[in-house]
Amino acid sequence: MTPWQKENLEYLKTQGDQPIWNSSKETDETETALEENETVAEESASENPETEEKQKKTYESFADRLPKIKEVRNKRLYRRLTLIVSVFLIAIVIVLYFVSPLSKLGSISVTGSEAVDSQKIIVQSKLEKGKSLWEQFGDRKIYEEKIERQLPRVKKATISLNGINSFNIKIEEYKVVALESANNVFHPILENGKILPEEMKAPVSGMPVFQNFKDQAIIKNLMNSYNKLPEDLKQNISEIRYAPSNANKELINLHMKDANEVIVNISQLEEKMAYYSKVASQMEKPGIIDMEVGIFSYPFNNEATEESVEESSQAVE
Repeated sequence: MTPWQKENLEYLKTQGDQPIWNSSKETDETETALEENETVAEESASENPETEEKQKKTYESFADRLPKIKEVRNKRLYRRLTLIVSVFLIAIVIVLYFVSPLSKLGSISVTGSEAVDSQKIIVQSKLEKGKSLWEQFGDRKIYEEKIERQLPRVKKATISLNGINSFNIKIEEYKVVALESANNVFHPILENGKILPEEMKAPVSGMPVFQNFKDQAIIKNLMNSYNKLPEDLKQNISEIRYAPSNANKELINLHMKDANEVIVNISQLEEKMAYYSKVASQMEKPGIIDMEVGIFSYPFNNEATEESVEESSQAVE
């Protein structure tokens, strides 16, 4: 019985009344109910061990995952921070580069030039030191064309980067393959038929001398055919004289180093000269080989009867 119940029971006894509640019964019932509740709780716990284990595992699993989640979040944060910092650093480096002397053209070198002065090539290129390196490099085709246009000897010019802030101009030159003679002064003739204004007092050994040519276009046509001849034939020609007739404006006379003279058309030079070695070997002494129409040979004094040696349509054996 509770203290309250005891006091109430004493009070009722003094009044001669019975308590409205049965202390023993109620106490027994309360204790029984408590015992039943404890029993049910124990039975419930004993009957559902899996549920309790799952709850325990869930709690433990979440507790284990919590540090990993923080680690993943930190990694993502570091990545984003690294990306942002990298972008800013790159931008700063680019800005610093373009305001520094490294982004300006510092020096220019020339390679492959033999007949043309390197400094002259640099001047004619119009490249400017101290100006934007990349702007001039982007327009390099324009500067290459300026070199080729201003310097006749230059066949091809190629501008490339050479180091951090310098250019290299690689030059390919036209070869001088012949000389033009005018008033006892010789002028170089390039392989493309261009006559240079440079003056020479004496001919260069191994180069044929062009005589009596007045038209630059005729020289270019001749050079187109001449460049296709075998090297041994080129070396055997000492002089080429323009000798047109009223009926044929293409005739030229070739003075050979073996003392023969060849009459041939410019347009047929490569085709007809393929027979020269065979015809010359059949001649008893030096003379004239006429290739204007067919192929005939005869001595310079013209005493012998003209004899047909080869027809241009026949193959050389």
